[in-house]
Amino acid sequence: MRLRSTIGLAGRAVGAGVIGLGTLVGLGLALAAIGGVCFAAFGVIVADQVIDPGFGTLAVGFAAGTILSFGVWMAGVRKAIRSSRRELLRNTEPIDLDENGRIGAATRRTAATFGLPMPKLRHHPASTPIACTTSYDGEPIVVVSDGLLETLSDAELEAVVAHELAHLSNGDHRLMTWMLVPLVASEEFYEMMHEEDEFDPRVLPWLAIGRLLIGSSALGVGLFSRGREFAADRAAVAATGDPAALAAALERLDSSAGGRPPEDLRKHARSLDAMSVLPTLDPECDGGGGLFATHPATERRLERLRRLAAA
Repeated sequence: MRLRSTIGLAGRAVGAGVIGLGTLVGLGLALAAIGGVCFAAFGVIVADQVIDPGFGTLAVGFAAGTILSFGVWMAGVRKAIRSSRRELLRNTEPIDLDENGRIGAATRRTAATFGLPMPKLRHHPASTPIACTTSYDGEPIVVVSDGLLETLSDAELEAVVAHELAHLSNGDHRLMTWMLVPLVASEEFYEMMHEEDEFDPRVLPWLAIGRLLIGSSALGVGLFSRGREFAADRAAVAATGDPAALAAALERLDSSAGGRPPEDLRKHARSLDAMSVLPTLDPECDGGGGLFATHPATERRLERLRRLAAA
């Protein structure tokens, strides 16, 4: 990979990290305004029964409430991320490599090229084409769907598998987990404030803050993720030596995207799309290559693959 590509990826990572950290700070302030104030008020009421509470009691209560609120919130975010991965795997089955020779052979060849151990392969029955890399309890897992296996030729399937294993080789499944924390935290905050059954105008400022936090964190995730997708494309071509196969796979998958994702994956479509070869679960949100998209526009990726093929 050329030096300027490495510098570009590092710049994206730094920019995304700054945005993500800023989002978490904003979320912390919002939680401080809610949890800190409530806890401080509770502390003053309790202290009033024993001593004459002053500013010190209020400050200690506010600090304790802020720390407690943020800690509990982050624990909930960690649980939500694990839940999304568990939900993805819940309706999948391990792939028998002897019975599914196509995917088994493609994965063995590309794993050997990248110097990786053979990852676990799991099959999802969805008709939507899905190929994504995730991890559970620290173990990398590649998930493919019926729709993907039925759509792609052998060469195209190997190119997509190489793209996913390139993410594993680059450590993207770990990096993306950290990048998704601000986004998941912001989405959880917004959902907490947004009650669909009843409308309360008093929560409008908090809903606006939630939307702002979601937008800023999505900006950071997109900035980081789009660069990693380009890098995985280059690595996949280097592993297979066949840029045309990856280009054909992207075109075929792009044309087949657009249906509703399976119900078990609908809630977590965005975070799963961030780990997929194409955003087939939520293409309207992530497929345009804009500032908030997890993937570059497919045409931009195809153009770069054409240049690699011509080189």
